[in-house]
Amino acid sequence: MRYEISHRTTYAYDDIVSASYGQLHQMPSDVDGQRCLERWVVIDPVPDTFHERVDFFGNRTAVFTIHADHTELVVSSHCTVDTTDRPVSFAGLEHLAWEDIRDVVWANQSAAVDRAARDYALESPMVQSLEAITAYAAPSFTPGRTLHGAVTDLVHRIHTEFTYEPGVTAVDTSLATVMRERRGVCQDFAHLLLGALRSVGLPAGYVSGYLETAPPPGKARLVGADQTHAWVSVYCGDGRWIGVDPTNDQLAGPRYVTTAYGRDYGDIPPLKGVIYTNAKKNELTVEVDVVPV
Repeated sequence: MRYEISHRTTYAYDDIVSASYGQLHQMPSDVDGQRCLERWVVIDPVPDTFHERVDFFGNRTAVFTIHADHTELVVSSHCTVDTTDRPVSFAGLEHLAWEDIRDVVWANQSAAVDRAARDYALESPMVQSLEAITAYAAPSFTPGRTLHGAVTDLVHRIHTEFTYEPGVTAVDTSLATVMRERRGVCQDFAHLLLGALRSVGLPAGYVSGYLETAPPPGKARLVGADQTHAWVSVYCGDGRWIGVDPTNDQLAGPRYVTTAYGRDYGDIPPLKGVIYTNAKKNELTVEVDVVPV
């Protein structure tokens, strides 16, 4: 599978912005069996500085500064990505018990790649330890169960027991609220899955990216109707990670495009920044297209 992706973010302000400083995580790289064939970013107003770099988590990112007065900021990223080689199963891991991965990661003599994965088994600012999360994970992670069976069971339970409902949560909604209300969006379900996996000692990372969406039967595909998406990458030992999507109850196969990894959403928002202005309000518009080519 090969996709062309366009991601356009527009901020319209009700007063002049004198300076804008931004960072974006919209630049796919060669991870998860995908290959980024090309990528570029266009920013209006033209930034005074623009620098690409690799962040702490190994993601390709960019930072920019704008010192010209403006009342609108438009950030457009474009890329072409081949996802043909993304894993579509737990091939070779069917008989591996989940405790085996936990024990290898936390063993004193564990390999370097396993020790590095420990960071993703710890609490993070948006995914903290909760007794309710630990209790929720327990029925899936019974003694001796395979990693594949435990993870897919947990993913299925989240998909069926929580309601996808846009607008009821925000980017800073706590896990405790999600557990209590049993509803939210992909970001919330990814955080819930992260908390559950980490509660049993398994490393798991938050993944930000895109998912190809198909229009309803008989309907035309709407330009700009796609969205960013979030899922989870589970550590399987020996430096191998598998993507799972609790929102859609499936593995993150070739229809998924990874832009960034982190411990939770706070590490890798698609676009964040600081502005200097007297503006009281702003209007945000996001348009995303994921087009097979």
